Amino acid sequence: MVLSLAPTTMAPLPPVPAAARAVPGHNRWHPDIPGVAEVITGGSVRLECEGRPPGGEPVLCGPIVVIGAEAGDVIVVDVLGVGPPGGHPVPTGHPGVIGCAPAPHAVHTPSDAAPGGPAGAEGALLGRVRPGLAGYDQVAAQAVPTAARGREVGGCGIAPLTAGSRILLPVHARGAKLSVGDLHFPSRGALDCRTAALPGWIDLRINLTRRGIERFGITGPMLMPDPDTA
Repeated sequence: MVLSLAPTTMAPLPPVPAAARAVPGHNRWHPDIPGVAEVITGGSVRLECEGRPPGGEPVLCGPIVVIGAEAGDVIVVDVLGVGPPGGHPVPTGHPGVIGCAPAPHAVHTPSDAAPGGPAGAEGALLGRVRPGLAGYDQVAAQAVPTAARGREVGGCGIAPLTAGSRILLPVHARGAKLSVGDLHFPSRGALDCRTAALPGWIDLRINLTRRGIERFGITGPMLMPDPDTA
């Protein structure tokens, strides 16, 4: 994954140079997966994400820490553009998965682990929490795969978040820890997310709303897709 941070902008961010800092992706969710960058409310970020073969688990970019975000808040994420590596924005491009880290109490407990080793260790990618590092086994055992989170995360299984779309995401852990990935570039009118995801970039603008869960009664992602593709 390659990322670039920039001030708020209404236009997609410029291409990220090859020398930009690369960081590992993740295919599990856990509040202890370290953030790879921070963004202030109103800021924008470009993430370059890996692809996924058919049937494979989504490899996500992030997590992005939203400064000041606490459990009970809501982040408002605007999709500014989606495109292939080094290419121009694709109008139908959209992420297959987007969401915030789960609450600490929502991850697997030690009693959930299978005998003989961590329940989620096989095939687990945990960003900067790598095998051999302190804490890897515990995080791998507790981490939750995307499929197990259900409607706690948004994505094209609900509606395609093409450029011009907005999604409201409840915050469950300090910093929100926003992750996104599994990018798709279908032909217009063919928004099927079961096909292989391709590598590419996505530009997002993020705003923080304090106590948004209580104020707006949001219990899960609230999608506002681009009306031209909804």
